[in-house]
Amino acid sequence: MEKNSLAKHPKSVRRRLLTILYEHYNRDPLEMLTPEDLLEDGSVQRGDLLCNAFYLHDRGLVELMIGYNPPMFAAARITYKGIDLVENPFEFNLQFPPAPDEAEQAMAEVPFLLERLVQEADFSALDGELRRCLLRDVQYLRDELLRPVERWRKPVAKTVIGWIEGYFDVPREALPSLFELKNFVGD
Repeated sequence: MEKNSLAKHPKSVRRRLLTILYEHYNRDPLEMLTPEDLLEDGSVQRGDLLCNAFYLHDRGLVELMIGYNPPMFAAARITYKGIDLVENPFEFNLQFPPAPDEAEQAMAEVPFLLERLVQEADFSALDGELRRCLLRDVQYLRDELLRPVERWRKPVAKTVIGWIEGYFDVPREALPSLFELKNFVGD
């Protein structure tokens, strides 16, 4: 997980705090963590700690010990509500979605590339039966690549890409999005 990205997404910071406190609770349920303990691995920035810890406290997910150094708290511990939330992956992901990794962020581009490919094919110089076949093949590729990535049939996608390339003398110029999609499908 990118450390700096957490500073921009409060829900990611809160998710990380709950995860740290949950893991620590499982090791030692009586010990509370200090702010320095929570900052130790670098996944939470100092500037993000205070407001997010108090938010979690206000929701009843975290217990804070307030010391003599206001506004900073002295120690924190996850509550039973926080434990129940972390142990319910569906609800935890719903309330505090995990930050997408780089691969997921890259894959988010696929639907946009597919829509560009549809437009490029629609505006291509082909006419008649060739045009209908091209649009049908592009739709077939689109249907294949809009499935969840783990259900992609890469050999099928590669074959359809080959068919689409076959319509043009210089496919890279006619359908630039197709070559970006080829990177996702692989060689």
